[in-house]
Amino acid sequence: MSDSDYIPMDRRDEAQAKAWVELLFNVSREFSASLELDDTLGRVLSMTVQMVGASEGSIFLLEPNGAVSRSIIARSELPPEIKTPTIETVMREGFAGWVYATREAMILPDTRAEPRWHEFEGDRLNTRSAIGLPITRREQVIGLLTLTHPEPERFSARHLNVLRPIAEQAARAIENASLFTRTRNERATLNAVIQAVLQPILVFDEARTLLLHNQSARQALSLSHTDIGKPMSELLAEPALLAYCQSARPQDEPVREIEFRDGRIFDCSLDPVPGLGVVVSLHDITALKRLDTLKSEFVAHVSHDLKNPLAIIRGYAGMVAQDGGDTPIGQFGTKILGGVDRMQELIENLLDIGKIELGIESEFAALDLAALARDVVDSQQALADERGITLTAAESPASLPVSGSRIRLSQAVTNLVGNAIKFTPAGGTVTVGMALEGAQAHLWVKDTGPGIPPGLQSKLFQKFSKLGQEETQRAEGHGLGLAIVRAVVEAHRGRLWVESAPGEGSAFHFSVPVESAA
Repeated sequence: MSDSDYIPMDRRDEAQAKAWVELLFNVSREFSASLELDDTLGRVLSMTVQMVGASEGSIFLLEPNGAVSRSIIARSELPPEIKTPTIETVMREGFAGWVYATREAMILPDTRAEPRWHEFEGDRLNTRSAIGLPITRREQVIGLLTLTHPEPERFSARHLNVLRPIAEQAARAIENASLFTRTRNERATLNAVIQAVLQPILVFDEARTLLLHNQSARQALSLSHTDIGKPMSELLAEPALLAYCQSARPQDEPVREIEFRDGRIFDCSLDPVPGLGVVVSLHDITALKRLDTLKSEFVAHVSHDLKNPLAIIRGYAGMVAQDGGDTPIGQFGTKILGGVDRMQELIENLLDIGKIELGIESEFAALDLAALARDVVDSQQALADERGITLTAAESPASLPVSGSRIRLSQAVTNLVGNAIKFTPAGGTVTVGMALEGAQAHLWVKDTGPGIPPGLQSKLFQKFSKLGQEETQRAEGHGLGLAIVRAVVEAHRGRLWVESAPGEGSAFHFSVPVESAA
């Protein structure tokens, strides 16, 4: 039903009808022009009071429980002592409370004959007639509109016909303003949280246009407040950062380590926000990387310097073991040899980790990960047979072309397979599988071992990590095998994870980018 349908069609009063149509037009224009609710409702109320011929009017905005949250009052020449009415009394005992309770429009021809009208002591306005309407939205009363006059019999059904569309427009305006205010407050809260975070944060919409950024982001990326609304391609001057943010799929690579051209190093993460866009956060790890490099260099130097003394010890221990035979002296020599071998293995692993962490990009070349994995299965078959383990390669793609270090990827797969064989009891199985998943080559090693509790899984890939389970404590090793796997996968910009539960075996996975077709 249009607004004109509410206008009385008594052509004897065409001027009045025209004035009311103009009122509805002006009301609609006011509500469309602003979302600042109090000012808009105040102007609409004043226009309505004047055009309808009332002397006073009010609009109450209500909470869901019926409590009045705000009141807009339009009255002429109100005495100061009653300018703020006793709203709770009006809602509890007065006319407004009746309108709210019945959810229906009401006309009081003469307030003196109506118990529903509450008289305030000292109210010199002497109200004699009133009209009230509920402001309803989505079957809920969200406000009340009331007009009064000092003379009786001043309001009729014709006035209701004019006020109903005004109440409907007010209901829409109140809802829109409430949504606007809520959105503005949520945005202000989000902005305050983002500004308080010390690490750089940028929020882009789905079109990759900047919505928000904090002070840390402005400092780290040389941005300013005026950059809001600009596209990502204009703002991210670091090519590696821009390439990651534009092309990365967060589910495939949620975090990437990126080195800026000025030498700074950041962990960059992408977090999609449905219906909004994406949040880019940066964590400056430059100092940590420098410390880690110094540590790796120190370990490499120390490990290298230990190799020569160990070689001498091994030579003399071998002579003692050989000359001593089965005597106690010979047995001591054999034990020394075993200790030296374990120490040399540890040193080699430390050197390997150091080399990998310092960078192995120079070793990268095109290779077939599927063929490499099958070669590892063949090389570990004898060890599996010796332990009574069934080692198989699951059906997989004929080839998985990647760019990487053949030596290091082979080392990573060998460590995973060897680890699975080590912790799987006799009679168990170890399966190596591969798949092409989008732009990622996915490899996994699954065993029927004892499984790993969820609380211990986060420690698996740490250096020198040996879990406290009985089975793992009995196994030989220094806790560096999986740390090497992690270093290799990260060097190939891949992802490493584990799926396991006690008594259900374990499955170790990693994925690395496939080589793009030239």
